[in-house]
Amino acid sequence: MPKSTVTSPITVAPLAPLPPPWVDTLLGPAPVISRTETAHGTVVVRTAPRFTHVSVTIPRAHALAPEVLSADVRDAYLSVATTLNAQQRHPVRFWNFVPHIHTPSGEGMDRYMVFNGGRFAACEHWHGSPNDFDHTLAAASGVGVLGEALAIHCLAAEAPGSPVENPRQVPAYKYSRRYGPRPPCFARATQLAQPIGDAWWLLVAGTASICGEQTVHVGDVAAQTVETLDNLDALLAAAETRHGTSGTQARFTSLRVYIVRAEDVAVVRDRIEARYGVLADVEYAQAELCRADLLVEIEGVAEL
Repeated sequence: MPKSTVTSPITVAPLAPLPPPWVDTLLGPAPVISRTETAHGTVVVRTAPRFTHVSVTIPRAHALAPEVLSADVRDAYLSVATTLNAQQRHPVRFWNFVPHIHTPSGEGMDRYMVFNGGRFAACEHWHGSPNDFDHTLAAASGVGVLGEALAIHCLAAEAPGSPVENPRQVPAYKYSRRYGPRPPCFARATQLAQPIGDAWWLLVAGTASICGEQTVHVGDVAAQTVETLDNLDALLAAAETRHGTSGTQARFTSLRVYIVRAEDVAVVRDRIEARYGVLADVEYAQAELCRADLLVEIEGVAEL
C-alpha cells in the first residue's frame, strides 16, 4: 500500500497493565463480574455470553524472591485454569505484564525468565506434556510495566481456538536454554473457532524482530520494525493457509505497538503505515520488552 501522508502527532504513554479495548467490546456492556482474594493475588472474572475475561494481580511482585515469584505465577495461571474449566471455556489470548522485567534474578536469569518458569509449570499441569503444546497453547504477549504488581489477563471463548505458528520463527515453547531454563509458553496466534459478526478473527501474539529464535537488527529500530512486519505478514499467510483462504489478503483491524523509546514512534509509525496504510485502531505504548535487545513489538487482531 502507498505511504500515508498523515503527519498528526502520536500519543505514547507508559503502558497500563490492561488488555486492548477491543476485549471490552467483545464482552459487551454488562458482563457478570466476580472478585476473589487468593494467597497469590486478586482474581477478577468478567463473564459474558460468548467470552470470559479473567485477570489475576500479584501485588508487590517486583520484590518477591525468584522461587516465590515463580510459584505465584504458576498458581495464578492455575487459578485461571480452574475458573475456565468450571465455565467450560477455553483460553484464546493472554497478556502478561511483568514489573522490573529485566532485573537480574539468579545466575544468568532475569525476572522474565523466572516468570516463564512459573508459566511453564502451570501449562504442563493444565495442558499436559510439552508435546501437546502445539495444539493447546493460546497466543500471548509478555512485556514490562512500571509499578510493583504483576498482572495476567486471559480472554477465553466458548470453543478452543486453533494455534498458528510463524514459519520464519522457532515456536516460542521450543526455544533453547539460551533464553532461560524454561521457554515461554505461547502460540504466535490463535484463530477463533467461531466468527465475530461476518469475520473470522485471528488474535496475533506479541511479535518482534526475531528470526528463528534470535533477535536481529540489534540497535536499529527501523530495521527491527520492518522485520517485525515481515513476521506479521508471514503469520497472516500461515493463518490463511490453515483457514483455507490463501490469497484472500487477511488484514489487520487493530494493532497495539509497544515501543521502548518514545522518540522512536514516528519511525515505527511510518513503517507500519507504509505496509498497512492508516488503520483506525492503532495504540502506541511505551514499555520494556521481553528481551533487552528488542526496541519494538506489535500485536493485534486480523480478519481472515
